[in-house]
Amino acid sequence: MKTFTYDRRLQWSECDPAGIIFFPHYARWMVEGLHMLFFDIGIDPNGRIDTQHTAGLPSVGISLRFHRPARLHEIVTHEITVTKIGRSSLSVEHRFFANGECLAEADDTRVWVSHSLTDASLKSVPFSEDMRRLLQGAHSA
Repeated sequence: MKTFTYDRRLQWSECDPAGIIFFPHYARWMVEGLHMLFFDIGIDPNGRIDTQHTAGLPSVGISLRFHRPARLHEIVTHEITVTKIGRSSLSVEHRFFANGECLAEADDTRVWVSHSLTDASLKSVPFSEDMRRLLQGAHSA
């Protein structure tokens, strides 16, 4: 399955007064990282589907485990691995590292949806075969 990795520096605005990460930032990083993974495979995760609908990846479940806090100015490596692809759902594992040590791990389940621009409704839609292949880590021929 597809794995995507990038580095980020823990900023002052992401820390509590003791200089350690304020834990909700992991959830924000998970959303940002997943969007970066989608951009990496050439898909805008919130792009237009047609004139009346945009795409989206709302969360339907997150489980987060902490091992040690990230500290101010540490370089944190965020590793995202697609672990399961359903008809319209996607399970991913997030792992956060600093200096080779795992800081936190999370399981994240998302649903690929169509968002109506006229009535704000959401409807799950199946992944296309091309999208499925890209999320599995295969490349187009």
